[in-house]
Amino acid sequence: MSLISTAAQCRALDAATIDGWGVPGVALMELASRGLAEAVRARFPAQAAQGVVAVCGAGNNGGDGYAAARWLHLWGFPVSVLPLSETSGGDAGIMREAARRLGIAEVDAVPTGSGLVIDAVFGTGLARAVRGHAAAVLEAIAASGAVVVACDIPSGLHADTGEVLGPVPAAAHTVTFGRLKPAFFTPAGSLAGTVEVVDIGVAREGLAIGEVSTREGMAHLWPPRASGSHKGTHGHLAVVAGSVEMAGAAVLTCLGASRAGAGLVTLFVHPDALSRLSALPASVMVRPLAPAAALAAATTFDAVAVGPGLGGGRPLAADVLDALADLLHRDQPAVLDADALVPGLPAGRHAIRTPHPGELARLLACTVAEVQADRFGRVRENPGVTLLKGPHTLIHDGAGHVHVNPTGSPALATAGSGDVLTGVVGALLARGLSPVDAGRLGAWVHGRAGEILLDRAPDGHIAPDIAGALPLAIAELLDVPRRP
Repeated sequence: MSLISTAAQCRALDAATIDGWGVPGVALMELASRGLAEAVRARFPAQAAQGVVAVCGAGNNGGDGYAAARWLHLWGFPVSVLPLSETSGGDAGIMREAARRLGIAEVDAVPTGSGLVIDAVFGTGLARAVRGHAAAVLEAIAASGAVVVACDIPSGLHADTGEVLGPVPAAAHTVTFGRLKPAFFTPAGSLAGTVEVVDIGVAREGLAIGEVSTREGMAHLWPPRASGSHKGTHGHLAVVAGSVEMAGAAVLTCLGASRAGAGLVTLFVHPDALSRLSALPASVMVRPLAPAAALAAATTFDAVAVGPGLGGGRPLAADVLDALADLLHRDQPAVLDADALVPGLPAGRHAIRTPHPGELARLLACTVAEVQADRFGRVRENPGVTLLKGPHTLIHDGAGHVHVNPTGSPALATAGSGDVLTGVVGALLARGLSPVDAGRLGAWVHGRAGEILLDRAPDGHIAPDIAGALPLAIAELLDVPRRP
């Protein structure tokens, strides 16, 4: 399990280890610095052989840098340190003094020709803009041309939100301690490069805002297809979607649901849109009804997928909103997307919403920039289970815990991709999964389908291709080998 903790939670974990268990703070720093140095030696030996400079701030992050410099020096690498302060206190002071006693040189600039820089300037405690000398040093690191390895988190990133607080030297690799940080799963998270978690002996459970979903941790959740089963035992999904202008959204939702194993799929669509459904899978049943009547009829199904293309680019009418609210009050298992993402509707105990950042901004009455500036915080503000789309899709369980989806690729950046996902999640709801598990599994197989497509070709994929790759993604989730 890869847990994700905020800066405050990481401090609490450290305090519980130091004050509760009696482990000295300097012992944690020694474990962290050893892991950092080992990552440099294992991943970048040639660059380290050209010369390593550890750029060290005044706090514990700087202490990790001094101690990592000591390890690398003992292993025979040419090392120097660039301090940002004249003195260091506490555990950091101990590590700085040890480096001095070993004769590790302190320099006032990144030496020309250095092969690798350890960024140990600011850690997870940074909460204000970086200016002055520190900003100039970070800019110098970025301009040095050396490989950058970040200590815990790239300096200049807010650990909880991923907000860029100043110049951030882009790291090739980040060695983070104890727990992953939310910033790694935000738009600025790419500045961390590859991320490695070093175990420093803090608690393995508790004090976490979320976790990264894994294939091994989720495969058992996928509903089995028993040998004696039939279409009626794998759920009947009602899809209330599409319009004259956006009939294709309904088709794609049905495709996603069918490929994700729904036993039966019935599309409720406005009669005027029937002529545009030629691409609908032959297995999908169709009931021509206006949206409000369709939602009323859908309450007898195992689950409902509502919203893609439903309004045709216009807000839903009052009678449709009333019918949707009634469906949610009945605790009908439902996935709401696109036009069904309307502020003020009841959360629904068995519902999941699947907004992209623009749609979540509409739900929360904020801007897209505000959503992207704090994706973890914003997804937790929305009532009920919420799946926030994007790279590192987030699934909030409605009670404060966030699951991060690790799969996905640029092949998903195509019109209708989200409609396919709505169908997948709807199928899993119809097959009996909880909203949060349907969201987690749906995001994983949808993202993996995108990866499979990208492996085949670099561009040109369309939403039906994503649906077509779903069975292969499901096979990988369940560890079913592909036939040659």
